[in-house]
Amino acid sequence: MILTGFLGTATAIAQPAGFETYRSRHYVIHTDLPRDEVIEYGRHMDAVFVEFQRRFDGFRSRRSDRMPLYLFAHQQQYIDFLDNLGIDATNSGGMFFVRPRASGLATWIDDQATSRVYRVLQHEGFHQFAWAYIGEDLPVWVNEGLAQYFEDAIFTGKRMRTGLADARRIDLVRDALETERAVDLEEIISMSGRTWSDTLAADPQRSSLLYAQSWSLVYYLIHGRDGRYRNAFQRYLVLISDGQRSARAMREAFGVESLAGIERLWSEHARDHEPDPITSAAERLDFLGVALRYLHQNDEPIPGTLDALREMLVARSFTVTRVSHGLTVRLAADDPDLFVFDRPGGHTAPFRMLAPARGDLPPRIEAPGLDPEPHLAWHRDDAGQLIYEIEYR
Repeated sequence: MILTGFLGTATAIAQPAGFETYRSRHYVIHTDLPRDEVIEYGRHMDAVFVEFQRRFDGFRSRRSDRMPLYLFAHQQQYIDFLDNLGIDATNSGGMFFVRPRASGLATWIDDQATSRVYRVLQHEGFHQFAWAYIGEDLPVWVNEGLAQYFEDAIFTGKRMRTGLADARRIDLVRDALETERAVDLEEIISMSGRTWSDTLAADPQRSSLLYAQSWSLVYYLIHGRDGRYRNAFQRYLVLISDGQRSARAMREAFGVESLAGIERLWSEHARDHEPDPITSAAERLDFLGVALRYLHQNDEPIPGTLDALREMLVARSFTVTRVSHGLTVRLAADDPDLFVFDRPGGHTAPFRMLAPARGDLPPRIEAPGLDPEPHLAWHRDDAGQLIYEIEYR
């Protein structure tokens, strides 16, 4: 990452008070974060951007400038900034926005795990990339499906690993197929942004299915049948970028007169789809990270074993609730699966608790034997806040 220091407000369309502006290779970053944190976020997003370019190398930017990225230290700053642009960001973790006075990718940091912030940036960052490279009218199903696909990606060293499969989305789609509630393929790929937004506001359960089913279809078109449809999917995006309507573009790209065959093959895939152990282990480590930070911040003694930790959390009826794209997930300590991880082949194993890296930090936890191996690590930020990370090695 190349930083040129403070550039003044001339480069910023909307510059929040007290912010400085930095340049990475692909982004102009407006932020009040410390310089070393800006460097790390810039490096990460540059690597994500390179992956976007590699995957969509047939598309060229319709804009010449670097992408605007707003990183706020605190959630309220983020909410206030977007409120001044006429956007209600109260219940969001981040967003790509376009307004007459400003456009950009924005999120807030506070005491969130960096790995969680990365997921938000990867999701919303795809929306930003798609707007600039593929087109401003990308159908909402593929826009959201691809955003979730890249949200799930992880970095191992300098390599972005995609194709990870979230268990909750898989279960939601499978249940919808089995109960005949799945959205018709032609309906979902032709759905307007207005109808999608209205569904989000009026029917959160159906909205969560729209997101999950869009992800599932994107996953199938990229990986299904050993990648057989990947080129046709790329052709679909080219046709959409050229202004063709979604259903017609799908038929032309895949060389079919009806979408019934694609829908049948996708549904077979979705019924048999299995989650990957990396994603499941990372979600459980995230739960354990929240739990350990809760105990540490409340001056509770940290147990030396996972069994003792579970007993303590169950006694306190400890739960964690996550809300994402209309889907509310509640994780409770009385679920024994949260303290084990799945190995390839269907076997489970307990997480391994390790000694803290230093005295003022909670213990580390790892999932030995997975490839890559998720690892719950800890550090303190410049303000002394306790931060956990999900790292991979």
